[in-house]
Order: sequence, then C-alpha cells, then structure tokens
Amino acid sequence: MTATKKCALLIAAGQIPEKIFKKLCTDEKYSIAIDGGYNSCINSGFIPDVVIGDFDSLDQSLINESVISIHQTSQEETDLFKAIKWTISKDIKDIEIIGVESGRSDHILGTYAALAELNQEEMLSINLRIHLNDFVVTYIPQNKNFEFNFENETHLSLFCFSKSIVSLKGVEWELDQEKMDFSTRGIHNYSKKKKVEFFIHSGGPALFFIRR
Repeated sequence: MTATKKCALLIAAGQIPEKIFKKLCTDEKYSIAIDGGYNSCINSGFIPDVVIGDFDSLDQSLINESVISIHQTSQEETDLFKAIKWTISKDIKDIEIIGVESGRSDHILGTYAALAELNQEEMLSINLRIHLNDFVVTYIPQNKNFEFNFENETHLSLFCFSKSIVSLKGVEWELDQEKMDFSTRGIHNYSKKKKVEFFIHSGGPALFFIRR
C-alpha cells in the first residue's frame, strides 16, 4: 500500500488537548494511530486511516474494519520509532506527532530517544514536528539549512543529541560554529529578528523547541 497524501499525523497514546487534536486532525493528512493512540482517536470521535504497533495497549477487536492494521511485534524499538519508519517508507515527507507528553516518565523520555535513533541522512528530506501543549518541537538533522520566521521575542530552546558544531543566527544569544553537546546551554533563548537560521555543521541531530 502506498499513501497518496504527503503529510501524516502520528497519534500516540498520551493526553492530547482537544484544541490541538481538532486543529491537526484534517482530511488532508494521513492519520496513523500508534497502538493505544487509537483509543484517543475513538474517544474524540475520529477514525484514523492506520493503527500500528505491537498492540499491548489496545484490544484489537475494537479496531474499526475500515482501519488498516499494521501489527509489528519487534521489541527492539518503540512503537513510535516503528511508526515513523513505516510512515517514511510510504514516501511521506511531512510528519507531525501528537500525544507524547503524558503517561509513564520512561515513555516520555523514550519519545526523544526514538528521534535520536533516526538516520540523519534519511531524514534530510523529511520534515518532522512534535506538537506539545506549550511548544512545537522540530527535528533537525546534520547538514540541513533551517530557516524559521518568528515574531520578535519568541521563546526558543535548542538541544543537541550529541557533540555537535552548530550555528544559530537571529536570536538573543547567537552561535557561530560553536560546540554544543546534550546540555542545558541552548535552553531559553529568544528570537530577535523575523528570520532565525540554524545549521548543524557536524554531529547532530538537534531538537528546536518553539513556544506556541
């Protein structure tokens, strides 16, 4: 099966603010429930296109017959990682994720660990964002120019997953080919110009947190 839509919404099992759910769940997007995320869809009166996972958090008998069911039993990766990889395999270039900021603490941390495991070269052609209640998180691989347009004083935070050399322009505290690691150094910055530019010269990937 090949998806005809070029944007996908991945729906995890965590709590999702209703306003965010309604804004992001549109007919233009390919909707993919991740295991127990199917319950969130049904509770909101929404039937996704696909449900994927090992189904340890979902009664398969409840799955609507119109929904494509992808049962993946591997325990080597999280359901989120499997869902991202499956989505990319369908030639979908824009991926949005919701439902990852509640539940077990290890699952929340596992969300970001799954992003760290992605192949950066493969992700050069993919736009991936996580929608949280207060931030939108953008995944940025090495060697990909990123430009953002903001109003002045937009709250931004930057986290690198590994030892990296990065440049960041258009913010209160700029970086010019400076070393960053997984640390608190990039937290709590602000846009000072409409255009903010970011580039990873080596290392990566990085996550850019943008305040709603």
